[in-house]
Amino acid sequence: MPLESYVIDIMEGRRRGKFLLRALSYLYQAGVRLRNQAYDLGLLAAHDAGLPVISVGNIVAGGTGKTPFVKLLAQKLSSDFRVAILSRGYRSAVEKTEKNLLVEPGTPPSECGDEPSWLARVLPHVQVWVGKNRLKSAQLAQQKGAEILLMDDGMQHRQLKRDFEIVLVDGEDPFGKGFFLPRGLLRDAPQRLRTADCVVAIDPSEQIEEQLRLFTRAPIVHARRISELSLNEKKVAVFCAIGNPQRFLKSVREAGGAIIATFFKPDHDPFTAEELRSFAKESGAEALVCTEKDHVKLPADFQCAIPVIPFPSHLEIINNTRAWEQLLNKIQSKIRVQHDRRISSHAS
Repeated sequence: MPLESYVIDIMEGRRRGKFLLRALSYLYQAGVRLRNQAYDLGLLAAHDAGLPVISVGNIVAGGTGKTPFVKLLAQKLSSDFRVAILSRGYRSAVEKTEKNLLVEPGTPPSECGDEPSWLARVLPHVQVWVGKNRLKSAQLAQQKGAEILLMDDGMQHRQLKRDFEIVLVDGEDPFGKGFFLPRGLLRDAPQRLRTADCVVAIDPSEQIEEQLRLFTRAPIVHARRISELSLNEKKVAVFCAIGNPQRFLKSVREAGGAIIATFFKPDHDPFTAEELRSFAKESGAEALVCTEKDHVKLPADFQCAIPVIPFPSHLEIINNTRAWEQLLNKIQSKIRVQHDRRISSHAS
């Protein structure tokens, strides 16, 4: 059993070991606090990218919809401005090097990461950069004409100054089971929500506003995932390697899928052709269903006895749309101001 799955079993009470994980979580929490204090006091430097930077992040590990939200925000801004997305390229070949790579629609996910690969395919007019050194990515993006930078999973990446901090939270479990990693899913303190310019609750519960108001005065916007697929009671087998597979199963059911088998892996892990063919054969399903970011990892020549259906969806703002529009207006004004300053400086 993969270590990640083993730890999750302990978190959720299926295995013993909570006391050990809690001790480790206190050490993790202390390290996070010291690092944040070092940045707050100026002991660690945050660098200016020279362009407006929007950080899209969260305080927990795992999927809260950051990348779909980055897609939504990029679509909103790219109609008027040249947008670049900065990503680390988690668990990719580039992450293991000092390189910074401009991702093309055909760049293999193994080279750049599954989420950047997907973003480059669905946003062909937006620059997508991967690399551990995001300041370097920012500089390269600016050289290629970018006017605004979106930092995907940027909340903990404090080496780069940001003009806007957008924090996403799981609308049902905003604080990652109430503990830091590895006892829970927190990787930053809930108090960091005070720095947010906007908090976006994904698929929110009725209690979400009350829970979040303990830690922030920022506008709270609600968003939900909208399925773009109807499965019409088709018998399907689901596979995915994402942070929260249960949420994906819920979406498949809401789209009319009759789930008869599942195959999960830790977030970002690839599936081999042999694994999926065997899974399809043993499941007895009419089709395999996976997330879009899992689908981009399949070999181009992959063949299976039954269809493999990527599950398209998007985020939609459903509450406090006025605050959302005000935030977009502030971002657009910031871009225009900095653009005018650059023009003036070049002219002088």
